[in-house]
Amino acid sequence: MAIVRLQHIGVAVRNYHAACAKLERLLGLKVRDFRQDQGGGMQYDGRILLGNRCWLHIVQNWNPQSRVYQFLEKHGEGLEHIALETDDIEADVQRLRDLGVPIYQDRIFNAPDGYEAFVYPDQTPGFTVELIQPHPTSWTYPEDAGKVSGKMGIVRLQHVGVVVRDLRAACERMERLFGLRCRDFRDNQGGGMQYDARILLGNQCWLHLVQNWNPESRVYQFLQARGEGLEHIALQTETILQDLEYLRSIGEQVHQRRILDADDGFEAFLYPHQLPGFTVELIQPHPTSWTYPEE
Repeated sequence: MAIVRLQHIGVAVRNYHAACAKLERLLGLKVRDFRQDQGGGMQYDGRILLGNRCWLHIVQNWNPQSRVYQFLEKHGEGLEHIALETDDIEADVQRLRDLGVPIYQDRIFNAPDGYEAFVYPDQTPGFTVELIQPHPTSWTYPEDAGKVSGKMGIVRLQHVGVVVRDLRAACERMERLFGLRCRDFRDNQGGGMQYDARILLGNQCWLHLVQNWNPESRVYQFLQARGEGLEHIALQTETILQDLEYLRSIGEQVHQRRILDADDGFEAFLYPHQLPGFTVELIQPHPTSWTYPEE
């Protein structure tokens, strides 16, 4: 595998313009690069830049045969896939074939955004992985991107939360399929009712894989309702107190109306009913937090 970085996170929405308005109002995340000529003319999409050369890809699709439409019908709005940028998609796909892992339509697509191949949720811990190798027509991360948020102190995507049934099995699967190794295993989180670990993704962010068996927890409830999959994104901020003041000023509140002082940082959560179907964690690290290692 030749994975370079997390390029984007796909978000399936029912109404593109309403979803974009909600993300800008609550988090100050402005959507750009609107398109209406993708998906055979049956799709609206655009992207939100997240500060470390990756973005949210916001997609509304009304083709009943499409992956995004089918996800929406089954799960509702939410985080639908991650796109891992590679510098050798031919070799990566051949390796998966040699392992006997099905690739969607057993082909690499030459799409407007790059050369693309898809591994579906039945092969991964519950979510689609897009392998993508950019070409001349692809979206790139603009040099003049500016601030991530116009209303908060958000500086970058820190991690993507993944809910799994069996942490060890999920880690083994991600390493076997994509050469992505789990590290930093913990068994002392969630009041002793959680195992977790992370996978570094090359551009100062990671997948946070979590197995939790507390029936009262957000993670456990997500698993019971939707099965394994992409559960939240964590946006790193430098001003979490001011961010909450902003939310109060527009009549919004984070979960439990408070900031949690957790091992990974000061945390506050906006839940799916406030956003287009997924949880957002605002996180401000402190000295005991996970950081992105230099090596």
